Amino acid sequence: MPVQESPLTRLTRHARNRALEVAVAERDGRSWSTLTWNELYRHVIDGAAGMIEAGVNPGQVVVIRVPTGIRQVELELATRVAGAVPLLLPEHLDAAEVGRLLDEIEVRLVIVDDESRLFLLRRAALLEAQLFECDDRSWERLRAMGLERRKRQPELLSWVDSVRVGAPSSAVLGLPREKSEAWLFRPESSGTLADLTADDVVVLTGEATDRFTTVVRDAHLTAGCTLAWVEHPEDLEGALAHFSPTHVLLDHAAARVLEDLVEAGTVAGAPWHPTPREVLEATSARVAEARLGSRARRLADDVSALAPWWGGRVRVLALDARVNRTISSLATTLGFRLGRIAHHPAVRLHLADEHAVVPVPAPAPVTVVDATSLPRRGRAGQELDSAFSLAPS
Repeated sequence: MPVQESPLTRLTRHARNRALEVAVAERDGRSWSTLTWNELYRHVIDGAAGMIEAGVNPGQVVVIRVPTGIRQVELELATRVAGAVPLLLPEHLDAAEVGRLLDEIEVRLVIVDDESRLFLLRRAALLEAQLFECDDRSWERLRAMGLERRKRQPELLSWVDSVRVGAPSSAVLGLPREKSEAWLFRPESSGTLADLTADDVVVLTGEATDRFTTVVRDAHLTAGCTLAWVEHPEDLEGALAHFSPTHVLLDHAAARVLEDLVEAGTVAGAPWHPTPREVLEATSARVAEARLGSRARRLADDVSALAPWWGGRVRVLALDARVNRTISSLATTLGFRLGRIAHHPAVRLHLADEHAVVPVPAPAPVTVVDATSLPRRGRAGQELDSAFSLAPS
């Protein structure tokens, strides 16, 4: 697949070819929420046009600070389709460093789900930025605003694609560094992710601001597969049971505790074995070709009871960490391939120099506009939607 393909091109293809297939899923209390590729496409193109209607231009930066899951995927893709650059900031960045990083670039929009997420940005000036408090209702209104803009200017997003040809669009992360100032960088990797296909189902763990989950999200858009994304390791078992994935991709936090999760795992609501630790140790010994007694051989055979815990069809297990002997032996016995994801070195990104900001041409004038219920940039004497406000310049 050509590297030059834009997010809009890829998204359009998946919406056409895989319209009713699940694109992305998240844990929603005790159940799961999903979007099909067609739903994701519609949300993204309307959200992108809504951002443009609110004043975002290609080449500008959008800071996104919302929870892990579907909304993060929607907003990140909408930002990219709008021609802007999504910027994600880890919580453990220093606020003074965040202020310095943001003051060096042209941030046009800051998206948060809650006022508390602005605390990390308290040292940044952001005099030219809009703030969008993105709850479900506000996101729907922004998309409605975008739909109206697309009706008035049908070629809007195609035009954006044309002015961003060759410009990178994937998410940029803040990188804290122990002995020097923080960087901005764009995560890149090679290895397992290049092998994903549209028929694959991926279970992913980790935070949105992690470089591992960031490259996985981009690979998901390239492949058109199903992505079930959970942030915390304790949600892994439920995701495996619900989605029966072909690929399990675990960030460093989940990788560190995977052995404990496996040992405590349940199948159909019951522990998969009375003595799981002994089974795992016997399995490791067998793979290492150690001499086993009859009891140890029986225990090693019992590892087959763990196969349903993984959902029954895992082909690839990839950890963003070193793979220990227990997990390696387990993968060998159950027939998983251990995938490799090689992160490219983080190269300092001078985002302000990467691509010029291009003003979006105004749509043709209309004689009748009935959009009083939609969020918009304020005009003199008009109130702003409470969730979408323009900071004073």
